[in-house]
Amino acid sequence: MANGQCKLKDRHRVCRNIVPVGIAATALIAVLWASLAAAHILPGPFVLELMAQKLSGAQSRRVEQVVVIEDPLVSEDPIELAEELSFLLPGRFRSEILFQDSRRIHVFSQGDSVTIVDDRIVPDSQGRFDQYKDVLLYQSRNMLHKALLYRGVDVGIVSLGRMGDNLVYVIGAQYPDESASQLWVDKERLLPLRWIDVAPKAPSGSAPDRLDFIYSDWRQIDGAWYPMQIESWLNQQRIRTIHATSVETNVVIPGELMNVAYLLSLYKTPDLPEPEAQRPEDAVDEVDQAIEDFKKKFEP
Repeated sequence: MANGQCKLKDRHRVCRNIVPVGIAATALIAVLWASLAAAHILPGPFVLELMAQKLSGAQSRRVEQVVVIEDPLVSEDPIELAEELSFLLPGRFRSEILFQDSRRIHVFSQGDSVTIVDDRIVPDSQGRFDQYKDVLLYQSRNMLHKALLYRGVDVGIVSLGRMGDNLVYVIGAQYPDESASQLWVDKERLLPLRWIDVAPKAPSGSAPDRLDFIYSDWRQIDGAWYPMQIESWLNQQRIRTIHATSVETNVVIPGELMNVAYLLSLYKTPDLPEPEAQRPEDAVDEVDQAIEDFKKKFEP
């Protein structure tokens, strides 16, 4: 019995010696992995350069997609919209959405934009939900850099992180910090997988408003990569999912469809009352109210 107890004690003694060594070895491996990973972190502008090259397989693109709005504040049941996108790369974009008997056109061209609802020009309504297109719209590092800086992403900060099974470059934050605006780029494929947009200001005592775009089901079509699904999450609640149903590359797109000045001359603006005749309670007339009602149907 004594020998058995001795052996048991000896065994515990050995275990007491081994456990700290095991912990130390694990910690050492973690440090070495972190050091090795840090050595392979590319600068943010260079990651953008490689990403732009990966997305530059087409000069033009036409996409047909279904937009499913799942925001309970808009409707108790999901709403499906048919949308057609046109890209003239780099930097020109047109969206045309059909909903029941209404049509919304939004055109963005080299910094200028116009929004048309039911053949009438309305105050430009490009919002945060439209910005998902930005990482798909530019084919140069400089343009991508400017677009991200405009959205609050500090391109000078880069770290490595994980998204599912993918190792990613996190541009704009130190992983796993998600309190700042940031872009996640697949380290192997160099395709954008996630864009976190954090509003710069929040009401006192509340968490900042955060919008996440998740790009998935990337497919190479005629040599050009495109995500067939894009999800929008607002404060960790999914509110919109885009399913691309058709993608054509290097198609002919008439230039006037992307010409903001031409569209401004072609369509009408709502007739508003003269300022001196307008009472404060009449600030929104019937035309504007109809436009707002339509916009609320598909813009949370």
